[in-house]
Amino acid sequence: MAATDVTGNLDAAVADLAERFRAALEPPLRAAAELDSATLRARFEEPLPEHGLPVEEILAQLDERSTGGLAGSTGGRYFGYVTGASLPAAAIAEAWTAAVDQNTGMWPLGPAAVELEQVTLEWLGDLLDYPGESGYFGSGATMANTVCLGVARHAFGKKHGVDVARDGVRALPELAVYGSVELHLSDHKALRTLGLGSGCVRAIPIDRAYAMEVGPLVEAIERDRAAGVEPAIVIAQAGSVNTGACDPIAEIADVCERYGLWLHVDGAFGAFFRLCERTASLVHGMERADSLAVDAHKWLNVPNGAGFALLRDGALHHETFGGGAGYLTPGSGANLHELGFEASRSWRGASVWAALKQLGREGVVELVTRCCDLARELAQTVEAHPHLELAAPAPTNIVCFRYVRDGIDVEAVNREIQARVAADGQVFHTGATLDGVFCQRAAICSWRTTSDDVLALVDAVVAAGDAL
Repeated sequence: MAATDVTGNLDAAVADLAERFRAALEPPLRAAAELDSATLRARFEEPLPEHGLPVEEILAQLDERSTGGLAGSTGGRYFGYVTGASLPAAAIAEAWTAAVDQNTGMWPLGPAAVELEQVTLEWLGDLLDYPGESGYFGSGATMANTVCLGVARHAFGKKHGVDVARDGVRALPELAVYGSVELHLSDHKALRTLGLGSGCVRAIPIDRAYAMEVGPLVEAIERDRAAGVEPAIVIAQAGSVNTGACDPIAEIADVCERYGLWLHVDGAFGAFFRLCERTASLVHGMERADSLAVDAHKWLNVPNGAGFALLRDGALHHETFGGGAGYLTPGSGANLHELGFEASRSWRGASVWAALKQLGREGVVELVTRCCDLARELAQTVEAHPHLELAAPAPTNIVCFRYVRDGIDVEAVNREIQARVAADGQVFHTGATLDGVFCQRAAICSWRTTSDDVLALVDAVVAAGDAL
């Protein structure tokens, strides 16, 4: 298709985009998709086109073929996993940045993009009261964890006279990493990716509040030292994905200080507990961490694919990922490929900047506080209901609960309840297995969720349970 033809169709294509985009910003009609995998695959299954379509027809096909197959994650009744919606300002900024197509890997490829991202990371450090010197926008908390643990690996190597960038992990002494039995899969993936392996992790027991126990942590460190294994990193969780629990970060920071260990906080969503007066004490000590990983597409309610790493030591951060090539001609600003794994990447920070501009500090504080208050409402409703019970404490934004009645198989019935509610699609939540028994699990972090939505979840679970 000739360039003139593409340009000639742009007005119609952009007008169509505006109409469909505006509709997509409204709350979805359902919380879950209606169609199964086979049906959706059949809609898209076709040979590679031999000839191009007019540009104004392509979005219509995508929209129509996706209908019935989209998760309602932008609505107030999506309680699955830990999923934020998408604020209008963030979604609009994301669409615009796709059109201007800036590459934030190097300053000459996206000068304004690079400068905006650095300022936005400073805002985030200020918002979370984390005194970092450096930061990086990645695709989510998994990438942020990997970046942070990469810097921790580099620091451990320096401490032992090893240049990991040159000599690799084989030159390191045998090391140990410590995390609770609730340690998130993304941290294990990061350690595997970095060549350390998940086998180096010492799984520390948790207490009845699902937080890491400090006594067994110290005992594990001492055991490793006695066995000639070098303690290296402690990963503390700010917000367990199962229950929303937080490890005792301040006490863990004391242990890390005593033994000279790197403290990394996986704060994918729980870092934002810092902003709610009722939950702030749960992340006390987070500011003492050497590194912090956070998702933006959870509580900041930006489009998926945005997370960030904050590092206390900017020089160590740059040493870990720095490097160049003859063709990489620098400009007058920073080259962000030297702060992470990716050379080329999209302008992720723009949606975060837009969300912070739309909400301001006050708006983010209100959003986090309201979601935690709604979780408390849900927990209180569960406790007051004769056929529901809490499966774990619910101090933050996640509530785990079960449907219970005399004579039922609690495990089987609760699994069936979750499946039936999901299939109905008016409300969506997931489950968790706690103490060996399946339970209903709801995570609240959407700017759209209200008390009515929370009550709708309770009603759906009870109705499905009663029907069984």
